[in-house]
Amino acid sequence: MTLLEVKNIEMQYAQRSFMFKRGQEDPVLQEVTFSLQEGECLGIVGQSGSGKSTLGRIILGIERPTKGEVLFQGINLYETTSKHKKIIRRDLQAVFQNSYHSFNPKQTIFEIVEEPLLNFEQFSKTERQHKIRELLDCVELESTIAQKNPSQLSGGQQQRVNIARALALNPKLIVLDEAISSLDMILQKHIIHLLKTLQKDMQLAYIFISHDLQATRYMSDRIVVMEHGQLVEEIGKDEAYKHPASLELYNAILPSHPRERTKKFFR
Repeated sequence: MTLLEVKNIEMQYAQRSFMFKRGQEDPVLQEVTFSLQEGECLGIVGQSGSGKSTLGRIILGIERPTKGEVLFQGINLYETTSKHKKIIRRDLQAVFQNSYHSFNPKQTIFEIVEEPLLNFEQFSKTERQHKIRELLDCVELESTIAQKNPSQLSGGQQQRVNIARALALNPKLIVLDEAISSLDMILQKHIIHLLKTLQKDMQLAYIFISHDLQATRYMSDRIVVMEHGQLVEEIGKDEAYKHPASLELYNAILPSHPRERTKKFFR
């Protein structure tokens, strides 16, 4: 069943001088159209400035597009009631790149994960405590970190807390916007494995936004490639890249062994 439909999305920002807004506008997204099925992972890749993160914010309802529609479970994200928006908030969550800046540094981990439960559920304190222990266990964190502050955790632990908070309301879709790019290679592998396991166990759908083709190919069922605000190619995870923008990203991948990297750049 179709979970998300993005139809003919366009986005333009007005140019600004030091003090005044100008009439001319710069196109950021142009006629972007795709759909996502329940339980599917769609990878969105592109170089910096290609518009992929702007598209992610539009899908989440953070920014309103200049033109087009975003339908989540058949509901137009930008033409609906406050009641429906609250329903959508439960089922549509996000994990962003900068894990630490996603937190209130004065809150404990318990309070951070508890926040969506307070906003959307009618749980007792005991029920919330039990749920938070379950969520931390789900992302392979010890329950003892619940009373710590974000600054006391490693980058990988912080991102796991972000994932736990996103899972708190049992969403149907999580938008992962460069969610692993700030982590080292070992932590990236751990987080990707965790995300794949959670997807299978909880029947989650993901939108995986990244510039990393290797991680995206491993995570995704389908991949769309963006260039200058447009979708220029869509492929299955085992299909070969053909568009020049896709091949440029592919050719930028470093070989695993340092000796081969030297050959690539100095041949």
